[in-house]
Amino acid sequence: MFISTTMLQSAAAVHGRRKQWLDTWRRLKRNHLALTGLVIFALIMISALFAPLIAVHDPVKMDLTGRELKFGSPEHIMGTDEKGRDIFSRILYGSRISLLVGFSSLGLAVIFGVTLGLTAGYYRGLDGPIMRLMDLMFAFPSILLPLLIVAILGPSLMNMIIAIGIFSIPALARIVRGSVLSVKEMDYITAVRSMGAGDFRIIFGHILPNVLAPIIVYCTLRLGRVIISTAALSYLGLGAQPPTPEWGAMIASGKNYIFTSPHIAIAPGIAIILTVFSCNVLGDGLRDALDPNLKQPGG
Repeated sequence: MFISTTMLQSAAAVHGRRKQWLDTWRRLKRNHLALTGLVIFALIMISALFAPLIAVHDPVKMDLTGRELKFGSPEHIMGTDEKGRDIFSRILYGSRISLLVGFSSLGLAVIFGVTLGLTAGYYRGLDGPIMRLMDLMFAFPSILLPLLIVAILGPSLMNMIIAIGIFSIPALARIVRGSVLSVKEMDYITAVRSMGAGDFRIIFGHILPNVLAPIIVYCTLRLGRVIISTAALSYLGLGAQPPTPEWGAMIASGKNYIFTSPHIAIAPGIAIILTVFSCNVLGDGLRDALDPNLKQPGG
């Protein structure tokens, strides 16, 4: 009887969460700006995944005979850079680098940030030490902590992923901790604990599924910031190294030609703007959709 009751409760919880996500999607569909961001981001993802099929030129192959080609040439629709490399192909392959760093660093942040947040929120004895460590990391100004980490580890794509991932941990840990503190006091958590459920099952089976919403919103909004940080580090020469096509590095190499050939720097800049814009509006839309108490656009 006890097993049957527990199974029914678990099934009801799964059904409730499934209904919640369906309701979230219905609310999101009413937000046209968020859907626009979703479409833009989906196109960027498709471009990154199928870059070898879309790009007609090698992104790292130099052609010094074609370096004077202007923007809009039939052969190079976005022109070439100072070394004769096709800018459109480099932007397509650069999206792979930006998204790889973005998803990898956020994955690193989720693994450690969520674990630390769950631990701090559930075990009050560990809350103080974990949060003081997060406060110490918060003390570093915006880009300074990634700069320090990359300077210590050395400039490379992998080290940039590690640096940006570490920088993203404190905010996520604090968000998860705050959500856990409110969820763990709810009646159904007390009921599950009274039925003999262990800490592991309570944390990962009941608390974590109910704090996913703020994690998803944070990661969506944070992805745009991560892409900006990636471009900034590469612009400074601390990220992807030449001849790897990366948007920030492309802007850095094009800044010297901003008056004679502005498309070299403007094209990757527009790619960054579109990607960050799509992440921001999609994140805002998800935040509104996941919180039914907020006023819904068009509702």
